[in-house]
Amino acid sequence: MLKMTRKAQQGVVIYPKSETTNPMTIRVTEIIPGTVGLGFEGLDYEVVRSEIYTTERIEPNVSVPTIKAG
Repeated sequence: MLKMTRKAQQGVVIYPKSETTNPMTIRVTEIIPGTVGLGFEGLDYEVVRSEIYTTERIEPNVSVPTIKAG
C-alpha cells in the first residue's frame, strides 16, 4: 500500500503501467472531521466503494456509477 498525504483540492493520478494515456485523477474535495470527500476524474472507469467490491465480482443489487466524462 502506498500512503500519501493530500490537502483539500490536491489529488493523485493513477493509470495502468502500460497505458499512460488513460489516467484517473482522485482529488480531495472536502475535509470534514471524521470524513473526507473524494472526486474522481477519468474516462471508462468504474468506481466502487471497497466494502461492496470483491476480487471476483461486484455484489448483486448494487448500483455502480461509471465515469463517462473527465
